[in-house]
Amino acid sequence: MKAWTRAVYAVGVLVVVTGCGGGGGSFADKSVDDIVKAASHDMGDVRSLGVSGDLTTGGATYGIDVHIIADGGCTGTLKVGDGSSQIVSKDSTYWMKPDHAFWESQDPSEAAVIEKAVGDKWITIPSSSDLDAFCDLDTFLKNFTGASNGPTKGSVVGTEKVGGKQAVKITGTDHGDPVVAWVATGEPHYVLKIRIGGSADTTGSLTFTDFDKPVRLRTPAPTDVANLGG
Repeated sequence: MKAWTRAVYAVGVLVVVTGCGGGGGSFADKSVDDIVKAASHDMGDVRSLGVSGDLTTGGATYGIDVHIIADGGCTGTLKVGDGSSQIVSKDSTYWMKPDHAFWESQDPSEAAVIEKAVGDKWITIPSSSDLDAFCDLDTFLKNFTGASNGPTKGSVVGTEKVGGKQAVKITGTDHGDPVVAWVATGEPHYVLKIRIGGSADTTGSLTFTDFDKPVRLRTPAPTDVANLGG
């Protein structure tokens, strides 16, 4: 899951640019600096959102489809290869409910043993896991508002629709790899999508939706959580 940390950081690399560019006209006519400044500000005010996408890195493919909220909760699905796992967090407690293919992707030699011990129950995972990159909204949004360096180059390359919303498309680089972001032309100027990579190591995209919409968390009952302590 560390692959997602790289993806989230790449968002910050592109979106957070210091300085201020020129002025008037429509949002799509503004400079890259003005566009990313507006996006950085407006993303910092978000209290909940949906994140979905796919990432390929180191020969492995990951997928995520989650909704996260400001008070530390998230709910959704994580995919690794052909496997998937339900995930949910609340108050710094994290649970996962993987399927057979997910266990196989993690450790084929121990998958059967683990499944037998867990059964059809959830498991708790450390709060220090890489899920913090997505399941903690404050941590996630820091990548938009707290990065200290910007892309080596950036440019506005026109407008496109993302999820039915008009967006200005901007490009940059992260360690030599292309990074592309689509920022809503209408207020608030949310980042609607990002795409990273182009190298053999890491490629993928993330789409952001459901800004500030209510998220219902259903955490597992204690009897539905496997006791792996022995």
